[in-house]
Amino acid sequence: MNSKKLRTLYKKEIMDVLRDKKTIITMVVLPIILYPLLFLIIMQVVAMINQSQQERTYKIAYSNVAIEDKNALNAWIKGDEDKLDYKIKEVESADPKKELNDEKIDAYITTSGNDKQIIYEIHYLSAVTNSNTVCDMLDDEIDSFAKHIAEKNAKESGLDVQGVLYPIKSESKDKSSNESSIGSILGGIIPFLMITAILMGSMYPAIDTTAGEKERGTLETMLTLPVGNMDLIMSKFLSVATISIVSVLINTISMGGVAAYMFATIQSLSDGAATFKLSTFVPAILISIVCVVAFALFMSAVVMCVCAFAKSFKEANNYVTPVTLVVMLTGYIGFIPNVELTYKTALIPVANICLLMKTLLVFKYDFSLILVVLLSNIIYAFIAVGVLSKIYNSESILFGESLTGIKLFERRKNIKKGSIPTIQESLLILVIALLIMIYLGGMMSLDNPIYGVVIPQIFIGGLPLLAAFYIKADISKVFCLKLPSIEHVIGALFLIIGTSSAVMLLSNVLAYLMPDRNSAVNEGFEDILGQMPFFPALLLIALTPAVCEEIMFRGYMMTAFKNKVKLPVALIIVSILFGVMHMSLIRLLPTAILGIALGYALLRSESIVCSSLMHFINNGFSVFLMYYGDKIPALSNEELTKPVTIALIILAVVCIPIGVILLKGREKV
Repeated sequence: MNSKKLRTLYKKEIMDVLRDKKTIITMVVLPIILYPLLFLIIMQVVAMINQSQQERTYKIAYSNVAIEDKNALNAWIKGDEDKLDYKIKEVESADPKKELNDEKIDAYITTSGNDKQIIYEIHYLSAVTNSNTVCDMLDDEIDSFAKHIAEKNAKESGLDVQGVLYPIKSESKDKSSNESSIGSILGGIIPFLMITAILMGSMYPAIDTTAGEKERGTLETMLTLPVGNMDLIMSKFLSVATISIVSVLINTISMGGVAAYMFATIQSLSDGAATFKLSTFVPAILISIVCVVAFALFMSAVVMCVCAFAKSFKEANNYVTPVTLVVMLTGYIGFIPNVELTYKTALIPVANICLLMKTLLVFKYDFSLILVVLLSNIIYAFIAVGVLSKIYNSESILFGESLTGIKLFERRKNIKKGSIPTIQESLLILVIALLIMIYLGGMMSLDNPIYGVVIPQIFIGGLPLLAAFYIKADISKVFCLKLPSIEHVIGALFLIIGTSSAVMLLSNVLAYLMPDRNSAVNEGFEDILGQMPFFPALLLIALTPAVCEEIMFRGYMMTAFKNKVKLPVALIIVSILFGVMHMSLIRLLPTAILGIALGYALLRSESIVCSSLMHFINNGFSVFLMYYGDKIPALSNEELTKPVTIALIILAVVCIPIGVILLKGREKV
């Protein structure tokens, strides 16, 4: 890269971004004006609601209650001895049930019991705020009244009240500092607001420097300048990252001002707040800012990658919406109790920043975890920039078909015969299939686990076939429906034996690292397979996915991707999506590796029969182990023995190269 050219381009990009009023509003106006105003409004609204609830007089009625019981409770509620300041008023009612439903009264009381005990029954509406509130108030009043009567009866009987009624008491003493208590409260709120600010700060500059230039027609001019693509990409990335980082800093100052105001308010109202020291948070804030800057770099690159596919500002906004939802939903992890920052969660984008800030705000400084979060976000940023550079080096992506060009949304009569599935169409079909698998499969699993597995598989295989029919695709070409040669079949058999051996070794390592997840997966399979004999299980659990998933991934999706990107890239992307579809962290990597082997066999043989056969053999072996693995001494132990491990290594090392050579054969990819 040429530093002089980079500085010139960077200055130009920054000036272009700052001319956009939306960027200025998002970066400056929102944090400086809206956030403090929002906090103040929320505080005022909460104060008004609390004051309204305290000042409101709640209406209750009695139904079929003895006069002495009603008078006794009313006297207790109105008196000062209960030490409760509730405003509850009795009203006469001919039909309390009807008036409660009409919300003319807030609750009514009936009694039951015997000579030794009276039970006051509170009838209320949980869906109505005032009725729900007065129910809690009456609970407090009746509890305190019952305690008063018990103490009175004990005294009249000459008993020791404390010794008889309260022989055991508990007292809680909070040893956390005021700073830690406040930090634990802010630990979910601040990270969520921060990642939202980063996303909003990078969104509009990213859209403007990518889709905005396409819409204005200036991108082509930029690409013809005597500068390298990397100079151009880095200038755009650095300008977006700069705006995002500045937005973070402004948000930090704004939130700090709101926190200082809240602290001053609390301090003026409570003597306990006098021990609160804002300076205690300085190290946590400084560390958070450093890590958040790294996250801002990553987020800027990701948003730019997404927006680079758009042709207009409006289209880019549509593309960014799913990213916004994913980031914001992941940001809610800070609100989930007992989810802590570990070496595993420190590698999860978005979640690692939220959990780190949550940890720092309660003054837990694990510098090894801090370093992991920092480095992981820097690495992710480099990867995202690398992807961005690939996008800008591809004219077919920059100036090719828009992602909104999904033929499934067009009238069938307007679609040309022999259409090829597009990437966006294949992703749409996959998302629909996943939703069906999650919701329909989840509901059906409640009645019968077998249906919960098999029925979604029918949709996974059926949806691509329906989509291919609708877009008038050549079915045999899209799904590679031809018989393979004997050489390819033998190569596929060798490849699946070697790949399954390697996958089994890897799965064993992952099971050792994540034993809880592995046991959960095994228990799920045992619940399903325990309900049927071996051969029906082989048919439903091994053959059905081998056919349906191959139609989806090695058929429809592979055809879509290989027509737009290079074959190795298409193979890896489809295989990763194949792993994601199984929705298990411990199975993601092994399944993706298996997907690469299946995809390679398909590409070399040009026949889905090979990949389906391999898929069936892999699934069938897993079903076989579930039924008969405990009867084979070498496989009866959950952990692989040394001889079995050596045998699997030999099979992987020998069979994979043989399979690759046989599949390669004399065929052209």
